[in-house]
Amino acid sequence: MAGSLGKNKGFVNLNILQAFGAANDNLFKQIIMLGVATGGIWSLELGKGGQATISLLFSLPFILFGGFAGQFSDKYSKRNVVIFVKMWEVMLAAVCIVALASGNFRLSLFCVIMLGVQSTLFSPVKLGIIPELVEYKQITNANGTLGMVSNIAIILGTAIAGVFSDQYKPAFLGNDLLSPEVSGEEKLAIEQGIEQVAEGTWLYIPGITILILAVIGLYCAFQLPKLPAKNPDLKLSFSFRGFFGVYVEQFMANLGKPLLAVTGAFSAFFIIAGIALLNISEYAQYLHVSDTLASAQGAFLSVAIGIGGVFVGLKSRESVRPRFVLVGGIGMVVGFTILGFLPRNYWLVVAVLSMSGFFAGLYMIPLQSLLQILTTDENRGRFIGLSSMLTMVGFVCGNYLFKFGSNNFGEHAAARTYLLCAAVAAIMLIPLSMRWVPWFQRTIDEMAVQELENQDRSQDEGMATQHAGDESF
Repeated sequence: MAGSLGKNKGFVNLNILQAFGAANDNLFKQIIMLGVATGGIWSLELGKGGQATISLLFSLPFILFGGFAGQFSDKYSKRNVVIFVKMWEVMLAAVCIVALASGNFRLSLFCVIMLGVQSTLFSPVKLGIIPELVEYKQITNANGTLGMVSNIAIILGTAIAGVFSDQYKPAFLGNDLLSPEVSGEEKLAIEQGIEQVAEGTWLYIPGITILILAVIGLYCAFQLPKLPAKNPDLKLSFSFRGFFGVYVEQFMANLGKPLLAVTGAFSAFFIIAGIALLNISEYAQYLHVSDTLASAQGAFLSVAIGIGGVFVGLKSRESVRPRFVLVGGIGMVVGFTILGFLPRNYWLVVAVLSMSGFFAGLYMIPLQSLLQILTTDENRGRFIGLSSMLTMVGFVCGNYLFKFGSNNFGEHAAARTYLLCAAVAAIMLIPLSMRWVPWFQRTIDEMAVQELENQDRSQDEGMATQHAGDESF
């Protein structure tokens, strides 16, 4: 392994392929979400709060196949699994081109589901491969760096989706791709303020962009170092047990251990993410701004999370510092509470949302690092599969909390929905402060002591061997 993360070719290529994959997911999903949001070209297809359905379709594969996907990460070389996933992404990008160019909503939904399946396969590998590429003392810093790069990619994907959507919508309407089932009054509402264009170039540009990013990601996958399989004797199970029994097996094996508490706290964060990321698209109408500016909120949120993650990595000094989880939780409670009562001022919303994102990074990165150091090489993929499933359950719960807020909080629903994020963060602070964070710290301290004892034992054995050799001589 290279001593510096920047000189570690494998880690650098992992960052690039992860970044382009995250950009693709968010680029395509955000275009579809803006299309089903209030006033969008597909807004009548799923009804108010339709973004929750899109998010559910993307998240469902994590719930159904997360444990099954984790088996591949353990049994096979993680490099080979990454290459397979990236080849899948290239083929899927070609389907995305067809879906967007034809304006076919149902084919677009199929692409959302398949992107979810592809991400499900990639998730255990993405997190599980880091301890194989970097040294133990670099894990927190590596997670912070990967988180920052991923969030920059999410920024670009989300922001570019807003720009593309503002160009795609006029071409979509100008080429008469709106469903014939849309009534005259509804059609006028969708077309309001849009200068339609008959030229169809922008029907293809989003899909072609996705394809280019996927091809670059595949190239980077081939640049990863060759890695041995960690559990080659593992028998893959294609039965019910293989899909869901893995969850039960990993849950029971870690019952009463801090690893389950880490997963619970990590999953709770995704309830907040499930609310906030969907709520962003509602601000286009709430603040009377373009899709570009509405999506840019996600960009500011993502970069703030990334900065928070890098901050944790730098301050952790070659260790994991669970106390940052508490600081992050408190900051999210304050930030999202303020967001719930802000006036309709775009830049004020962006500023407080970014502050909340920074604290979200402080909360998330130590938990992600703990997931990696508390699992073993032999079961890391399967446990991360369980964790991915639970995080997506959390994300889907957040999606439906968003739908509840958007349907029940009146004309200020976009702002008030953020209070649900604050409530989730406040609830999580109870077990974190009373038991979990001290438990995490004690576990890390015990591991550090054990590591020192192992080093001392190795040195003593080495000296004894050398002494025996000298006497023999």
